[in-house]
Amino acid sequence: MTDRGLTSGEMSRASGLSPKALRLYHANGLLVPATVDDVTGYRTYGPDQVARGRTIALLRRLELPLERVAAVVDAPPDDARDLLMRWWGERRAAAGEGRAAVEAHLAATMPVRDDVRRRTVPARKVATLTSEPDQAALVPTFTADVLTVRAHLAAQGARFGDEYWVVYRELTGPGVTGRVETCVPYEGTVDPAGAVVLREEPAGEEAFLPVTVRECAFPQIVDLHAATVAAARRAGVASPVRREIYAVPWSDDDPDAVVAEAAVRW
Repeated sequence: MTDRGLTSGEMSRASGLSPKALRLYHANGLLVPATVDDVTGYRTYGPDQVARGRTIALLRRLELPLERVAAVVDAPPDDARDLLMRWWGERRAAAGEGRAAVEAHLAATMPVRDDVRRRTVPARKVATLTSEPDQAALVPTFTADVLTVRAHLAAQGARFGDEYWVVYRELTGPGVTGRVETCVPYEGTVDPAGAVVLREEPAGEEAFLPVTVRECAFPQIVDLHAATVAAARRAGVASPVRREIYAVPWSDDDPDAVVAEAAVRW
């Protein structure tokens, strides 16, 4: 970072938005650089713009139209959630759920992988929000929950990064709702409010597999979860709880880029 702010490359790495996306969002006013050199066109961004960039990247993963992205990003947290879920309801109603039988068949016939990794993880403080979506509404729901939790943490001065987890307390499916906890690790002192819960995730062991962009969708991700659950059971875990760990910004540039992990912790 320069004394004047972040270069375009630094902003791209910090936010998860490609240089091409940064140029587009500058042109349409969605993410305007803090300064632009009149002669060279060199753009710099303020550190306070990183959070906005991360939010835009998160919303674009859902293929949210740009005009809707602007409305969600600029809205208060409660209104942003309502806008996002209203759009998803419109999209879902238009698309229907005719793929459910095909997706269920694919999920049932995928082979179980045997290349699961294992690690020891420390205890961490997390702020969480729990929802009950079905499979079709899962991604927009936990995206909305991430935005809500981050807004709560930011308002109280807590420190947090890109990372968030999605913990499947109950499994979701086509037309089947399940309890899903969205967790944002943080540092600092925070008070709970509303539905946001604060807790400590205890230290333990994790079985995990990296997830690429092309794998990070249903039903492709199902076999990765099946493999981590099987590994946990071999380690003596009676009732493994699936989770997804999103530790880095989403990438649209490379379908083979690792953007998440499928994991089980005990």
